[in-house]
Amino acid sequence: MCVLERSEHLMSETNSSLRVGVIGGTRLPGNVKTFLRNVRDILEPHPVDFEFDLLLREASTVGLSGFQPVDTGIEGTSRAIRTLQTLTTATTKYARSRPVDVLFQVTKFPLHGFAATVAGKRTDTPVITRFAGDNFREHVLSDGVSERTRTFALNNIVGYVPTKFSDATIVLGPDGKSEIRQRNGSQTIHEIPQPVDFDRFDAVSDRERATLRNELGIEDETRVVLTVGRLSERKGMADLIDAANSLADRTVDLRWYVAGDGPFHEKLLATPLVEPIGRIPHEQMPDYYRVADVVVHPSHIEGLPNVLLEAAACGTPTVSRRVGDAETVASKTYTDTSQLPDFILENHEAAELGERFAADTLRKAYAKALVATATNSRP
Repeated sequence: MCVLERSEHLMSETNSSLRVGVIGGTRLPGNVKTFLRNVRDILEPHPVDFEFDLLLREASTVGLSGFQPVDTGIEGTSRAIRTLQTLTTATTKYARSRPVDVLFQVTKFPLHGFAATVAGKRTDTPVITRFAGDNFREHVLSDGVSERTRTFALNNIVGYVPTKFSDATIVLGPDGKSEIRQRNGSQTIHEIPQPVDFDRFDAVSDRERATLRNELGIEDETRVVLTVGRLSERKGMADLIDAANSLADRTVDLRWYVAGDGPFHEKLLATPLVEPIGRIPHEQMPDYYRVADVVVHPSHIEGLPNVLLEAAACGTPTVSRRVGDAETVASKTYTDTSQLPDFILENHEAAELGERFAADTLRKAYAKALVATATNSRP
């Protein structure tokens, strides 16, 4: 049976199963937990039974339903070189001790992708990586020559290994595809955005929206702006402050909520029109998107931001810096920060996510990518 026939046979076989080793690493960020839950949910109805192992330090404490926790000795460390060593060793040990069909790196492409790729080569296990950020240019935001050099080496030298030697790579959109293609013209690339939980993030009626605004003490005529993310330079907080000061000079009736925490908290507290509201539990975020007139995402480095997807699902317009694949899902994008105040005051239509994000479309795409990688890489 040829490679294509094996893949198609497995995809259609109702009793088939595929064991996927998901590389979680030393810590699983909240957005990655959301991604894994959503992937698990969309794949559940598929004819192939996808069995997920989660390789993670102290994995049993995560409580991620549908993922079998596995800890093969991953050490806790903040040093990149030590993370490379412990994660590569642990992933190799896992692949040698369990009947895994494919290793799947889902976050931290340079570090985790390196570990998965090397472990895959050592154990003859197929590897699919996931390029979900803008890692290759991240160094431009680093402070000082030493930190800039370190970040460049991590992302562009260590990160070359998964780009060149993994069996396939998932990217989120055309920008990510171009980044990988520039570095490996022959790589197998699957362009698949992350799933959106449309059951949780959806639009409400004007009456419900008015009720939510009233509960927050927001007047009907007040324009509500929302930004969600870490309060850092990388996430564009300095530009947010500049835009808010410009809007304050125009004496507009506007309230700018900023959800998140980080080093810019005190500066935001002192900024007119801006109200930092701290970290908001993910299950409460839909109502914040719904009361906003516009969601602003000023981040300097991105892949395909969850914030833009969730806001669009709630029917809220978005304005984003033109980075990564943000342009494919934002209502309006900008390259010049001086444009931001005007764009905030303009009325925009919420972006239509369309068939590309439909559960059935993503189910077929993720299943095809995982099955094809597992079968195409074996004799």
